[in-house]
Amino acid sequence: MTTYSNEVVLEALRRAQYRQVPWAKRPNVFDLLRALGLLELTRQRTVAPAPGFHAPVDIAVVTERGKHEFLRLSRDERSSDWDLRRAEPYTFGGQEAVLEARV
Repeated sequence: MTTYSNEVVLEALRRAQYRQVPWAKRPNVFDLLRALGLLELTRQRTVAPAPGFHAPVDIAVVTERGKHEFLRLSRDERSSDWDLRRAEPYTFGGQEAVLEARV
């Protein structure tokens, strides 16, 4: 079982929101965020200046639910007790969010 802190989840959502993150190069926390419905995959064609075939790439995109969670965590980050709460295990919907290793 892997648990992630509030800070790790916030940074992952921030990264997915502001950058195009190829799914093949994603951080492990993205699997949890996708399972919670905060991220989804979108197929994007690559555009390169060189001629030839460029395979499409799956990128992580923040869902509406993920945007709301990002805003909530961003507000928490600005609060006076963030130093205490940022290292706590991430909770979503009142339950601890845990990614279980699939064997």
